Amino acid sequence: MKNIILGFTGCMLAICMVISCLSIYSISVRKNELENCTSQVVEQNLKTYYRSGKESGEVAEALRQEFMLRLGSASQLSIDVKACDMEKGILSVRVSETFTLPGGQKKEVACAKTMIVE
Repeated sequence: MKNIILGFTGCMLAICMVISCLSIYSISVRKNELENCTSQVVEQNLKTYYRSGKESGEVAEALRQEFMLRLGSASQLSIDVKACDMEKGILSVRVSETFTLPGGQKKEVACAKTMIVE
């Protein structure tokens, strides 16, 4: 009986360790993916629409659509365009992503990028 209790406790401890390792890995992967994607999308849109004569609203909508295409996971995205002026070459974006960890908890990672054409 003692061995059964020790075995059960050991298995539960191992399962908890695996879940916490997966959670930590998931957070770091999502944050890295969000930062890389934000940099690429902001740079691409700034190169595409700089001095193109497009309105700031059109550029912001194109930016949102590009994020939705690239980050097609089962998480919720919140995209906030802080500054968008294509005549001066300024584009500032804050993106936050809310997702569920393997343990069932909700986590939010955020990234903000600002690019200026010189």
